Amino acid sequence: MIFVAVKGRTFDGHDHIQEALEKGSQKVYGEADYSDPKYERVTDSRQKLGELASEFYGNPSSKLKVVGVTGTKGKTTTSHLIYHILTSLGQKVGLISSNMAKIGEKEGSTGFHITSPDVVSLHRFLKEMVEAGCKYAVLEVSSHGIDQKRIAGVDFEVGVLTNIAPEHLDYHKTFTEYKRVKMSFIKSAKMAVISPKETKMDILPGIFNNLNAEAALETVVKLGFDREKATDAISTFELPKGRLEEIKNDLGFKIFVDFAHTPDSLSAALTYLKTQTNGRLISVFGCAGERDIKKRFKMGRISQELADFSVFTAEDPRSENIFEILSSVVKGAREANGVEDKNFVRIPERGEAIAYALSIAKNGDTVCFFGKGHEQSMAYHGFEHPWSDQKQIQNFLNRKKDVSAIILAAGKGSRMKSQKPKVLHEICGRPMISYSLENLRNAGIGEIVAVVSYRKNLVIKEIGGAIKIAVQKNPKGGTGQATEVGLSKVGSEINNVMILYGDDTAFYSPATINKVFGEHIESSSILTFVTLIKEDPHGLGRILRNEEGKVVGIVEEKDATDSQRKINEVNDGLYVFDKNWLEENISKIKKSSVTGEFYLVDLIKMAIEQNKNVTAYKLPNSIEWQGINTPEELQKAEQKMKEKFI
Repeated sequence: MIFVAVKGRTFDGHDHIQEALEKGSQKVYGEADYSDPKYERVTDSRQKLGELASEFYGNPSSKLKVVGVTGTKGKTTTSHLIYHILTSLGQKVGLISSNMAKIGEKEGSTGFHITSPDVVSLHRFLKEMVEAGCKYAVLEVSSHGIDQKRIAGVDFEVGVLTNIAPEHLDYHKTFTEYKRVKMSFIKSAKMAVISPKETKMDILPGIFNNLNAEAALETVVKLGFDREKATDAISTFELPKGRLEEIKNDLGFKIFVDFAHTPDSLSAALTYLKTQTNGRLISVFGCAGERDIKKRFKMGRISQELADFSVFTAEDPRSENIFEILSSVVKGAREANGVEDKNFVRIPERGEAIAYALSIAKNGDTVCFFGKGHEQSMAYHGFEHPWSDQKQIQNFLNRKKDVSAIILAAGKGSRMKSQKPKVLHEICGRPMISYSLENLRNAGIGEIVAVVSYRKNLVIKEIGGAIKIAVQKNPKGGTGQATEVGLSKVGSEINNVMILYGDDTAFYSPATINKVFGEHIESSSILTFVTLIKEDPHGLGRILRNEEGKVVGIVEEKDATDSQRKINEVNDGLYVFDKNWLEENISKIKKSSVTGEFYLVDLIKMAIEQNKNVTAYKLPNSIEWQGINTPEELQKAEQKMKEKFI
């Protein structure tokens, strides 16, 4: 019905005015000169869009008392506090914060990395609050949301400012401009509340949370409620998800997840946590790409000064190189250390950083993971990858301690036409081996070994952390030799070992990995391997079965007869072995007379000849397998992963 031309950082809606008119828009608004009876020029398109959205949904904010909370830190906690106090006092309240939207009995997400939703969605949310019988609405308001007019058309009863410190200077350019944007919102509300700098309140953990409570209390009092009753309500408040959220465990150390992603918030959280630990304080965090670069140095220094040990890792690298981000953080740590590299490590893969930090924690220690908090995704090169610190922590805590996985990652990948190690070629912004690691961690695999060779330092730099590294000195020794090298690193307590390739396992689901293990255990097999049906099995080993369907052998394509080449069930290269049997037989593999390599697949034939129980797990479909040997296959994998994210 109505088209509003808005100019953004990358695209300009004014370029589509004619298209909008041709497609039937009855009214068009924009800031540029345009000659058409249906077009009207306005001073501010974004403001106009908010006003139109409000009118379209029946001006819902005029039927509510709306509280907006802004500030550099504490917005989410303060918003939740106000919501909690009001609901505890018997009021019906709606809430929109960075980690959720609550409307009546409904609760949902507001989206990835978003504090303030778009202006049309915001007014729709407010309309739903009115329809649900709410009298109050509490909105978390970001500086981006203010500047981009995502709150345009909303009448605010109270504007709350928690604090102001340098942040988002990549966007606002100067601290002065950042403060101006924040204060413009506070001045626009009918009443203002500014958080105090000091407090005697001691109800919530940490001074910063009690300052948030003071601001929430003052807000509720301004709305006309009794201070004493409101104060009593705070005692039953639980911090929002990802705000000093404790992950309970029985390992003798404390685990916290917190959203701290600025120097001030990191300092405040570490200062508080230092009073809560009887042992070491271990800090794990990163700095986001395409954001204020000055805070990276500061946060590295703060963590080094306040924590006993720091793990620097990824936090939404976006289009930036993760190692360049970590280098800036390290510079701050080195300054605090007197230029020494001690009491910190760099682990770019966040999942491996989590596993590493938890693996070194001892009785009495406190481990805290900062930066992601409640968030459910990680941004890499324009792609939002599913992510949760809490989930990764639980995966480690519940890991299978008698199972190991060996990732064969030694190859050069000559057909990739690159000097980069094969497993480091990227799919949707991440090295393909990253997916293998994450899938294994999500499946609860307790021990992971990576076998490296070609340009091994690059691979180790990318994936090093909690995993064990085995070096294959002869890269032409084949998969059999690589497995033998990896097996030497497997722990003595391990009963079963999974062998997989780092270049074709990016699409395996954790559920499938567990099903393969489950079938291996249930069938009491010495060896279980995964097969799939391929319409075009060219280049892959064929599975030979007898009339009863039992596996009797496997033949490589070059050795297959014409009839065997017509078989479309192939070996996809994922194996689970009984560890003892593997140790006894791995050295019995004979060198190929053709290539001089030792092939892991020969163990299938060996087990069958020994009359051992061998199981072939057939994948229901080929979606979870993707061989990557050429740039064309890498491009296919990229498209396949994109579809997975949609």
